[in-house]
Amino acid sequence: MNKQLWELYKESKRGKDCIALFSLDTDSYESVVKIAEFLSQPQFGNNELNGSNINWWIDVFLCNIQERNLKPTIWTRESFAQLVDDLDIFLPIENENGAVTFDQSESGTLLKKNRFRDKASFTHCFSLALYYTETDFKFKPLLLPYRFDIFQKNCDALGIDLPDIPRSNNYKEYCLYYWDINAVLNEFQSENKLSDEELCACIYDFSMLLYEESSTIQMPKPTNVWFTGGSGKEDFALLDSLGQDTGDNKSCMWACNEKTRRGDIIVMYCKTPRSYIHSIWRARSNGIFNPFDCYHCRTNLCDGILTPPISIKDLKNDKHMSKIPIVRSNLQGLNGVELSAKDYSELLRMIEEKGGDITQYPKLFEGGSIDFGEIKVEKNVEENILIPILQRLGYKESDWTRQLALKAGRKEKAIPDFVFFPQGERHFENAPMVIEAKFDMSSMQELQNAFKQGLSYARLLHACYMGVCDKERFILYKINKNGFTDSNMPIFENHWVTIYSDNGVGAELNHLIGREAIVKILSSY
Repeated sequence: MNKQLWELYKESKRGKDCIALFSLDTDSYESVVKIAEFLSQPQFGNNELNGSNINWWIDVFLCNIQERNLKPTIWTRESFAQLVDDLDIFLPIENENGAVTFDQSESGTLLKKNRFRDKASFTHCFSLALYYTETDFKFKPLLLPYRFDIFQKNCDALGIDLPDIPRSNNYKEYCLYYWDINAVLNEFQSENKLSDEELCACIYDFSMLLYEESSTIQMPKPTNVWFTGGSGKEDFALLDSLGQDTGDNKSCMWACNEKTRRGDIIVMYCKTPRSYIHSIWRARSNGIFNPFDCYHCRTNLCDGILTPPISIKDLKNDKHMSKIPIVRSNLQGLNGVELSAKDYSELLRMIEEKGGDITQYPKLFEGGSIDFGEIKVEKNVEENILIPILQRLGYKESDWTRQLALKAGRKEKAIPDFVFFPQGERHFENAPMVIEAKFDMSSMQELQNAFKQGLSYARLLHACYMGVCDKERFILYKINKNGFTDSNMPIFENHWVTIYSDNGVGAELNHLIGREAIVKILSSY
């Protein structure tokens, strides 16, 4: 928390306006409309927070909780869990005398008790309702329902260490995760002596002043191909606009497999009212896991290219494609289904047969024949892949320290894998670069944990660069003066095979973090 900058922000017109936006002393209906308008700005991405709709839902939630006396006497995690268990939402009906009853018929049941996935997806409405009405426990509005990654990024910029997202098939755990987030936010609020309104302004506006928007670097070559689907008028309107000369680089958030990696190929199959392969895209971000979205994982699609329409009938009549399990099952549940390199090659053949120019479509990465030896554990990644490239970049073993114990709090010790040129007499307070090595970061959770762990070490050491790697890739981040970097905007990312075999890529990495480049930074420590 940059308190000097915060004080300047509070006194600015922008700061005063944003703090007033979340005021608890104003009419909640009008406030929510203004908040929805505020969150429609481009920096918040595609969050789909509709003002009138969210107001209606907030009123419905409030009416059910208050009129049916569902609120616990004392707020604890256990009592909140009981509320989550008991919560069902019925359509309220107000008679001419102002008395409220509830339509508990099938058609009047808006949210069933056992639908925890739906309950989690309404957290933005539920949280706003609690924010405006509860005083015994300081609930905070958890907005941006489809862009939890932005919320995470803003909290990172403020130094708020959010609890780990639960990994469970029990969707009730995601509802309870909202309680756990509140506990962390309330602690941050207390430490920094902030009002409720000031905390909201901190998270949804001030935090964005603490990080610089990174320019998009060249994406790594794709290693995976995924199916995804679209349907409905809004989806078609966006997808069809690819064929129009708007001058925009079209991008959008879309459901994906959580193992989607930046640069991967996404094949878009449109469903109703039309049914065919419509376009091919690239994934601008890794799969972004959102516990408060009915589609738990999404990616930011970009660089979409229209294809000649290829229908389910075309796929079933093709000698190769007809044998793919997802085609045999009539493309049911296709979101996030992986296609093999052979499948994608045959799909490009079908596109060419229908008159498409396949030279414009992305090609899968083809790894070279470099032998890294046996890679079965994290140590193999360090010894067989990472250290040899460090030596190519000019480093000697004496330039880094492995498993360096750092003071983090009174008793805890943080132990980064590789710390370069550690400085300082006590606990090595500074180092220009740290690298955290893992065996496999193929899942979203593993990559997110590696990033979070590496960034915590980088902050402890006031590092300028932080790298994470596994058996497949090396990813490098630049840390700004506020100790922040965007997990979706590395300054370098590539496959080890490319780094070893492509002189141009190797030279780029050497320019960024070669020994000479890092030694120059040492003078500032």
